[in-house]
Amino acid sequence: MRGSSCCCLGLLALLAGAPAGAISIGQVDTFSAGGLLSWGGGSAPTNIATDGPGGAGDRYLEIRASAGNLGTDNTAQWAGNYPSAGVTSLRFELRNAGPDPVALRVTVLGPSGLTAYTSIDEVVLGPSSGWLSAEFALSETALVRTRGTDSLAQTLAGVSKLLLRHDPDPLSPPGSPNPVTATLGIDNITAVPEPGTALLVATGLAALAIRRPPPARTGS
Repeated sequence: MRGSSCCCLGLLALLAGAPAGAISIGQVDTFSAGGLLSWGGGSAPTNIATDGPGGAGDRYLEIRASAGNLGTDNTAQWAGNYPSAGVTSLRFELRNAGPDPVALRVTVLGPSGLTAYTSIDEVVLGPSSGWLSAEFALSETALVRTRGTDSLAQTLAGVSKLLLRHDPDPLSPPGSPNPVTATLGIDNITAVPEPGTALLVATGLAALAIRRPPPARTGS
């Protein structure tokens, strides 16, 4: 019983540790309610009502560029302390419906917005691609500093903005011109936990289910 109690306490600490509006373990943006979920930027984000990864009726986010920069950013639920939340990578479902190939990377900006780290390896989607799943690791070997002086640990502990953008080789700092003509679909943006954290959550949920008291009996 002591082990179950510890698991439950650990789970509650993880779920309650992040402030409202900040990164939390296992969160997913599905766009199913019809809104933008605080995703913005100059590529005119739009919620599309159908033809997401799930097919007819599956909503998703779409951004467009015509010989311009392509990207979208979030300063709300995707800001915060990633290590404390146990988040080690980000997963996206993506589709390029435009005529040009797109090379996608994620960038995290630190507390002041002056330091930025960007994916070393890009995910390339060819013209008129179907829906594909892409995962971006948030580690020393997967990210490189493209602006500022803060360490990666300092940046991930106080992310102020998450940015997904077209950034072909050679990679560049946020705001650099990378013109492309493309229509990018984005869905099921997922905060992927480290394996140990995922196991703790699963164990904690199971323990909570086992320890749930039976419903009270009422007199006949």
